[in-house]
Amino acid sequence: MIFAPLALIASLAGSPADTAYSNQPIQVAGCSVASSAPLSNLPGLSVPYSSNLTIAFTNTSPKTVKSVTFAVNDGRSTSNIVDAGTFSSNVRIEHDFVTPQLIGESDVACSVQSVAFSDGSTWQAQ
Repeated sequence: MIFAPLALIASLAGSPADTAYSNQPIQVAGCSVASSAPLSNLPGLSVPYSSNLTIAFTNTSPKTVKSVTFAVNDGRSTSNIVDAGTFSSNVRIEHDFVTPQLIGESDVACSVQSVAFSDGSTWQAQ
């Protein structure tokens, strides 16, 4: 019985990697597709197209972020995009990604799925 309270305290404390940030730390300001283009310019070759996706976001937490996983939905499917770097508090970031062709270009939606902070803690969407 002496060990039960210690185990409970240890499980409540958690490690830094398990500590969740309580509020959504990333606010998405924009998610848009600028254009689509073939992945190859060889004549007569049927190739898939790619899209130029732009995601703009701000780290609204007091912690530095090292990576953000976004879910991108184009109306027919959802895929994940990971943006890694050093994202300081209250700094707007705008990055471009080349993705498989997004069909509903005007209806593309981006949401934050997870965030990894530089101190080892994380945040997960509920």
